[in-house]
Amino acid sequence: MKAMSAFTKPSVVLPDGFVLRADLSRAATPTLLRQRPIHRWFWFPHSYSPELVEAILEAWDLPPGSRLLDPFCGAGTTLLVARERGFPAAGVDLSPLAVLASRAKTRWPGSSEGILSSLQRLRRVVSQQLRVFRRRALFRPVSPPSPRLARAFTPIEWAALSVLREWILQLPPSFERDLLWLALLRILPRFSRASGDGGWLRWVERPEATPEQILSAFEEEIRRFTEDLEWRARHPVPPARVSVHRMDARRIHRLPRMFDAVITSPPYPNRHDYTRIFHIELLFMGCREEDILRLRRESLRSHVEARGLDLTPEGYLPPSRLQAYLNDLKDLDPRVPRMVAGYFEDLFWVLRGARQILNPGARLALVVGNARYGGQILPADELMVEIGEQAGYRFEGAWVIRLRGNSAQQMGRYGRLPSRESVVFLKARA
Repeated sequence: MKAMSAFTKPSVVLPDGFVLRADLSRAATPTLLRQRPIHRWFWFPHSYSPELVEAILEAWDLPPGSRLLDPFCGAGTTLLVARERGFPAAGVDLSPLAVLASRAKTRWPGSSEGILSSLQRLRRVVSQQLRVFRRRALFRPVSPPSPRLARAFTPIEWAALSVLREWILQLPPSFERDLLWLALLRILPRFSRASGDGGWLRWVERPEATPEQILSAFEEEIRRFTEDLEWRARHPVPPARVSVHRMDARRIHRLPRMFDAVITSPPYPNRHDYTRIFHIELLFMGCREEDILRLRRESLRSHVEARGLDLTPEGYLPPSRLQAYLNDLKDLDPRVPRMVAGYFEDLFWVLRGARQILNPGARLALVVGNARYGGQILPADELMVEIGEQAGYRFEGAWVIRLRGNSAQQMGRYGRLPSRESVVFLKARA
């Protein structure tokens, strides 16, 4: 592994093996991602940018053909960088929205000619269908199928959106269909009265959009996507296969292939729940309210409504530091200590399962964020090191890429205290 650059400040006291990488602070957020072709098609609020993945790969200097794994692929950043660098990769996520976004962003044809041919098909299909839509002088108002969607969209808005939706669903499975789906989901926040705000949906006032405004927004999004594909056709990359699987990361041992490296970011233990923030998108994709509730409960225990799996974590001992922290939380909402304890138990399951499909000496980079409850910092990065060692890995060091604030509630009650966002490096023991 190449030497890791350290950017240290005398006022920052870090644990042993941790170095400050202030040069990567912007890469810890989606800020740079929004400027990169294809990467910018979709992101989550806590996505990291491709520059972080590139810095990790440069530090590792993996041999050609190394297989990468991302057990929490989210918006597909790790998978897309892997494909751009010529590394075969696989991604896993429990969210159907994350699977669609990752698949659409990594499924483009493997040659410049294939990309251009796909673009021709896409433009022809879109152009023909939009002409059909515009010939309809009026979209007959249609009531949305659920109370939450009815609050988010008016009947005329839903009519225009559902016509586009049904047309896309009738297309055969393909890269073009995935791209159209993602483009349609991308425009929903422009018209929805449900706005993702922190870990919740906030309802806002918005004037009714016309069908023409919705069609124009969809066409604009497709144009942006196709411009990025034209750029990719002009900048070919080595061939590499990327696959995306809808799967619980705690069952990742079921993947059939072996891998040489992991770059991922588990959900932070900060109570943010993406099934709430993207509730409208999930409903629009065809999930029912009960499906979303089940997804919320089955997700990693990073928020209080997740309930975990019926698994016995054999070989797992909660670190003594975690036990002491949980004891300090006994006066808080009892759901919070359960969430924190379950979070690290779940991560042990992920790491132990990954160990079964990693080659000896495989490297791991885990992007984690510390949290704060009851005024006390939860050192998720240091606890990740201890749990990793229990699961069969050796600690190789960590980058502290950002010192960020805590929630407004915590700062209001206990004052401002920087919280680390780190990349923890582990190596699978032989």
